[in-house]
Amino acid sequence: MAQARCREAGSQLFICTAYDTFQGHRLTLAERFSVATKPKIRGKQNERVALSNRIELAIGMKVMVTFNVETDLDIANGARGEVIKVVLDERETAFSPLAPIIELTYPPAYILVKMNRTKAVQLESLDKYVLPLVPLERTFTIAHSR
Repeated sequence: MAQARCREAGSQLFICTAYDTFQGHRLTLAERFSVATKPKIRGKQNERVALSNRIELAIGMKVMVTFNVETDLDIANGARGEVIKVVLDERETAFSPLAPIIELTYPPAYILVKMNRTKAVQLESLDKYVLPLVPLERTFTIAHSR
């Protein structure tokens, strides 16, 4: 979807892969294997299924919230909006304003999304319905041998 939007608009495509860490360092090959083969615990939702391994973003792309972020403000599962701006992590060095595709090393610091509707108050210096959304983080346990 994002690739089609970029072709139409001539805008950049941002590709963000999951930034998986263990005790502050990137996962080793063995740890990545443990995550990939993590069995589903009977009666419990698989914690890692809910997160994508790769997300493509583009300015102007239509998006939908898939988690209940703040239900009182209508930032909930099914809410829709449009990406206005992608603000990169300060550690990001691979960014080129001329490149058509940007493969990010780190998740974006936040994404400005203009929601179709929200009860959130207008934030200073942002247009009505525009909200900063930060990447979702999840913590879960895996068992692996060293």
